[in-house]
Amino acid sequence: MWEAWDTEKRPEGYDTYDNEYGRTYAYYTPLFIEGEKLGIIGVEVEIAKVNHEILRATIRQILMVGSVLVILVILLLSIIRTQYIRKLIKLQAVIEDYSQNKNPKIAEELVKEVTNKDEISVIMAKFADMIYELELYIQNLTKTKKDLQDTRQQAIKLNELAMKDSLTGIRNKTGYDKEVQKLEWELADDLTEFGVAMIDLNFLKRINDTYGHDKGNVAIITLCRIVCHIFEHSPVFRIGGDEFVVILKGHDLEHVDELIAEFNRQLKERQENTELEYWEQTSAAIGYAVYDKKIDSAYDNVFKRAAAEMYKAKKAMKAVRED
Repeated sequence: MWEAWDTEKRPEGYDTYDNEYGRTYAYYTPLFIEGEKLGIIGVEVEIAKVNHEILRATIRQILMVGSVLVILVILLLSIIRTQYIRKLIKLQAVIEDYSQNKNPKIAEELVKEVTNKDEISVIMAKFADMIYELELYIQNLTKTKKDLQDTRQQAIKLNELAMKDSLTGIRNKTGYDKEVQKLEWELADDLTEFGVAMIDLNFLKRINDTYGHDKGNVAIITLCRIVCHIFEHSPVFRIGGDEFVVILKGHDLEHVDELIAEFNRQLKERQENTELEYWEQTSAAIGYAVYDKKIDSAYDNVFKRAAAEMYKAKKAMKAVRED
């Protein structure tokens, strides 16, 4: 206080002391009126009141800051939910839907959700691209598979045509050779029982020379139908112009004698039918042999015996080829 009076200036700092009011702070400044120093002004402040005001101000600031933080957190959570969590939930739902239904149109829903360049939007865009690329790959794969199936079907048809006799519709010499190869493999493993029936149309040259090749074709087709009808459980092949081979199996092998008897009966009946044209009065020789593993080392052994039996029948019918 005296420093303020003597120096006529506000001193730096303040006085502190304790009294009945507690800790007290005192501050002094000289009082001048019209340039004349009249006295000293002293101000005393109780620290309890100051602390109370400081506390109130601090609480107010804390509440304000807390409120601002709460609002910011709410805004942040809202942004996170809008920009991330909702998109993640949408992405999860889309992935589950696509895994179950494989619907590529679902990628369009993902594209609609790509509103900016945040990480989730980038992931959704990439996943949508993946769905489009996967769908394109599946379409190409499906088309390739269909093309392969079509090619396979065409190959099967071409193979069937290659083995099909154009006149009679039964398998030709190529088909016969493949069947023989299959039998040879089965013989090597001792897995088969079979027989061979050899049939030869009689007088084909005479029919062709006298009535024309179209009538000769009728005679061939007629014999083919009879053979296929009699030996309906065995494959029949046309291996030459007037030669047919039956690979006897199963029921036909077990009843071969009965079937050959029926074959000869039907041919005799046609030959005695005067209402039929000459080329329709089918005449043919037949002979057969059954595989015997004791004497046959290959298919060709059985075939030769069947051909020999057929030739004997042909000689007996006086139908040995004229050419």
